[in-house]
Amino acid sequence: MKEYPEKIRLEAIWEYFEGFPLAHLATIEGNQPRVRPMALIAHDSKLWLSSKTEWDKVTQIRSNKYVEFTIAPLGKHETGSIRVTAIAEIIEDKNTKTNLASVIPWFNQYWSDESDQNFTLIRLDLKRILFDHPSNRKK
Repeated sequence: MKEYPEKIRLEAIWEYFEGFPLAHLATIEGNQPRVRPMALIAHDSKLWLSSKTEWDKVTQIRSNKYVEFTIAPLGKHETGSIRVTAIAEIIEDKNTKTNLASVIPWFNQYWSDESDQNFTLIRLDLKRILFDHPSNRKK
C-alpha cells in the first residue's frame, strides 16, 4: 500500500475540484463495483453531483451510500491523482436544490426546474483523500 506521509489541508487542493472537473465515480451494485465519469460540482465549500433520478447510480447510492471517486489533476509534464472516499447523501431539501440548480451550467439540458422529479442532487461528504501531486509526485 502506498504511504502518504504528509498531511495537507483540504483548502490546499480545493482548486482541483473547481471548474467542474471530470470525476470517475464508483458505486456498488450488489457486490459489483460500477464506475462512470461525472462532472464534479464544487459549491459553497462542498462537493456535489447531479443525476437523473432514473439512472442506476441513484438506486446504487440509495442501497449503499459509500462511494469513491478520482480526478486527475494536470501538471506541466505529469498527471496527478486525487482519490476520495466519501459518503453520498441524496438531498431532498428544496432550497438546497434550488441553490445548486442555479450554478449547474448544464441544468436546463436535463431538467425543467429544481422540483423536476427526475433531478437528483447528491452531496459528497468527504472521509479520506489521497493526493499524488501532478508536478512533484509528492504523496
